Amino acid sequence: CGLNMSEADALKTLINFLHDSTHFLNRAIVGLRGILACETFNPIYTTFVHSALCVQGVSGLTYIFSTTIVISIFSMIMIMFRAALYPIKEPAAQPATKSEGAMEVVEYKKSPGDENVGDEK
Repeated sequence: CGLNMSEADALKTLINFLHDSTHFLNRAIVGLRGILACETFNPIYTTFVHSALCVQGVSGLTYIFSTTIVISIFSMIMIMFRAALYPIKEPAAQPATKSEGAMEVVEYKKSPGDENVGDEK
């Protein structure tokens, strides 16, 4: 090949180094494949998903439901008290077209000091 003894030894050393490097890379890839295998991640995944959906999800939905019920109750109370602010006109001698005993809600009138509220020009 036209190589002297020192060049042949350098070539042999290089080939042995490449051989050992390929074995090292092969072991690293096989180890990485073992780490990324389904058997490794499945217990971790199922633990976190079960905890998130079955434990924390249910308690979160409980908080959402109870908060919604409280908001609904207080909203109805607020609407009830707001409707109580309107004066009710007592039925007097009205025409026969209206049913007897019916109450009529009249519009809430502004007090004299509220005339300029909302009128910005």
